[in-house]
Amino acid sequence: MKLFSSERFTRPGKGVDKNEKPKPPFIRFFIVLWNKRNKLLGINFINFLFSIPAAAVALLSYVGCFALYDMFDTSIDLSAYFAENQTASDLYFKTMLFFVIFFTCIPVFSSGPFYAGFTFMIKSFYKEEPVFLWHDYITKTRSNLGISLKTMFLNLVCGLLIMLNFTAYYVISNPNNPLYAGYIPFWVLFIIALVTIFFVILLIMMNLFMYPMIVTFNLSFKQLLKNSFVLCMVKWLPALGIILLDILLIAVPVYILPTHNFIVYGVCLVLYAAILPAFISLVNMFFTYSVFKKYLIDNANADKSEKRIDDNEPELLPENKPAGRFENGMWINDDDGPAGGT
Repeated sequence: MKLFSSERFTRPGKGVDKNEKPKPPFIRFFIVLWNKRNKLLGINFINFLFSIPAAAVALLSYVGCFALYDMFDTSIDLSAYFAENQTASDLYFKTMLFFVIFFTCIPVFSSGPFYAGFTFMIKSFYKEEPVFLWHDYITKTRSNLGISLKTMFLNLVCGLLIMLNFTAYYVISNPNNPLYAGYIPFWVLFIIALVTIFFVILLIMMNLFMYPMIVTFNLSFKQLLKNSFVLCMVKWLPALGIILLDILLIAVPVYILPTHNFIVYGVCLVLYAAILPAFISLVNMFFTYSVFKKYLIDNANADKSEKRIDDNEPELLPENKPAGRFENGMWINDDDGPAGGT
């Protein structure tokens, strides 16, 4: 019977045309998104579970900074103001939601090694490489443990310092605050604001590159920071465009949906748990890996290693490589002449 014929399984398929032109990145993004939709949902939910501690830290830092502002700014009682002004209260909670989602997707607040495993899976989807969801996620989480922990703690310290800086700036720049108003000239406040905004943008830009670089190259922590900074400076304009796109993807459901009946919180929680971080990471990967390809992978002088840090096979170091060659079936040692010769 034709139904059970082996010809259906042994007949060669259509194959791939070797001269076929690669599809534009915009088209390929949606192809990858559709082909990997189930695995994207799966890895996003795994990332959501392991990102709960990072989201809690981001939430506490946001609430804590507002509490500090309320403590040092004697011109306003925030609790009473939010109780009387429903619009301001809604804006406070929506901004808190945006802050937590955005800074865990970028990620300034992250779960370190677990986010490295998540990033490796997104990179594999981008390259259309076969992966096993749990196995590869756990493997890459363990193999990138050290450098991703350093990255996580550095981001945490920088993020908290910048938030404290913003809090202090709003306190001392409030003209209605009798304790600090008028003591610092306007031009000094303007310079402080510019420097703070610059470091916020720099931190976010570097985080576009750091975790993808961790799971792509075997770099020291110093090399990771150096390469991330250099790539930020070289590609600052498209990186800024990607950040604005990420902001738009998060801000639309957060600020457009109504706040009453907690609709916005439920919808945003479902989006965050189901697809949003994976979708944003895939968007970012299409940008960051193209930059890696141009400046690191195809650049012979780049500060990188060709060997992955988690390879199990032993690495043959340059000083241990035998100095010689095969010639006419004989091994020629460059230092001693033909092997076995006189």
